[in-house]
Amino acid sequence: MQADPVSGQVVAVNHTPRPISDATLTAHLYDLAGRRLGAEQRASVDVAASSTAQAFTSGWTDELSDFHLLRLRLVDARGGLPAENTYWRYREAGDMRALNEAGRTRVTAEITDTDRSGERHGLTLRLRNRGTTVAAMARVSLLDAENGHRVPPTLYGDNHLWLLPGESRTLSLSWPAASLASGRPAVRVEGHNVPAVTMGRS
Repeated sequence: MQADPVSGQVVAVNHTPRPISDATLTAHLYDLAGRRLGAEQRASVDVAASSTAQAFTSGWTDELSDFHLLRLRLVDARGGLPAENTYWRYREAGDMRALNEAGRTRVTAEITDTDRSGERHGLTLRLRNRGTTVAAMARVSLLDAENGHRVPPTLYGDNHLWLLPGESRTLSLSWPAASLASGRPAVRVEGHNVPAVTMGRS
């Protein structure tokens, strides 16, 4: 999904060679405490292969805070979630100072699965926001557990996440086996208001 930063026009985007039918696109607005702002917006969409479809406009109103989050979710006909985007919106550049006033929060990480077969190794990681404010731009980095160095090139299924209070997210990481000299992965999680935590290092 995409949201125009000026007009607020929201469109569903299909980058695949197959059409998407009977999907539902929703929009929710939140402040930095994770409180819902306004009512949900919802539209049913059919998107042709390699195409887009107009959904609705999620524009600015006088009641909205000068800095807030726009969360878009696309749910397919079977209840799957092929796409989710979170936009941070502000009226003027100075309104971004609200991020500096957001309370600190704690994000925990749990490795739920690993794959050490073949030329690429991987793991599945579950993140959870344990605090009472939004976790802003939580970033995951794969490290070598022996020396603490980042492991390039690592592919992340998602990153730089916005997590609402209590929200969890599962993502996958993979890397060339030869890139991790010790063979022991570690994971660091940090964010704008998220103190860094590293798991997997001795």
